[in-house]
Amino acid sequence: MSSRWQELAWVIDRSCLEVVSAALFSLGSLGLQEDHPPGQAPDPRQPWDTGPAAPPSEAVLLRGWWPEDADCADAVARLARQHGGAPSWRMVSEDDWATDWRQHFSRLVFSDVLAVSPPWEAQPGDVIIEPGMAFGSGDHPTTRACLSGIARLARPGASCLDVGCGSGVLALSAVKLGMTARGIDTDADAVRVAQENAERNGLTAAFDTTPLQRVEESYDLVVANIFAEVLVKLAPDLIRRCSGSIVLAGILADRAAMVEAAFSAMHTVSRVQEEDWVSLELAVKDLSAQ
Repeated sequence: MSSRWQELAWVIDRSCLEVVSAALFSLGSLGLQEDHPPGQAPDPRQPWDTGPAAPPSEAVLLRGWWPEDADCADAVARLARQHGGAPSWRMVSEDDWATDWRQHFSRLVFSDVLAVSPPWEAQPGDVIIEPGMAFGSGDHPTTRACLSGIARLARPGASCLDVGCGSGVLALSAVKLGMTARGIDTDADAVRVAQENAERNGLTAAFDTTPLQRVEESYDLVVANIFAEVLVKLAPDLIRRCSGSIVLAGILADRAAMVEAAFSAMHTVSRVQEEDWVSLELAVKDLSAQ
């Protein structure tokens, strides 16, 4: 099979999806993919959402692929005159599919001593995170907020607890800045990925699946990049395990007040919003008064 393909992109009415798909397969399509038309993707369903899911959009973006030398454009154009829409074509290669996803990950600098990078952009001294199964490559606003907090608050020899560690990027960044760090996550796959990232970077941090309620030690810095509803539930244990500062992220703006109320026993040092996400820096009240 050729290493280059013709790719069709065609927005059609959902009511004719089945008929059009069958016709495209009859014209020799190697595969079809349905997607939302640009700008029509619904908001992602969150764990706290209840009730029925949003109905599908009336239109659908249909993509299809043919061998490089296939002669099918005229036949597709005739289908479009019957079913509507404006098919467009481009040539794609195996290399395009192998590398296009990389554009979503880039090197991020948080201080003169802390930068987080995917392997293909890493510079000496960077924390290298391979994008993969576990959340947290540094590119999301919530992860960036936590990394900025760590860069600002890290002190050599101090301790850090990363709750919901995902890829381990937060705990490993704390270690990079001279802290001792532990990451916990209920997902065993995340813990495995975090351990692999520690080995990749030559850094030492403890990662395990211990529930927060069973963590015994207290930490100078606690970071948690988790949904607001989960932060509220965990608030008593997060406060109990903190002897200095807490950085919270993963909070949608319309739920920030709920989180702040749950952590009212602590002093709010800063509240930052980026896009739809809010991050909070909190401090133990007796320390903030010093």
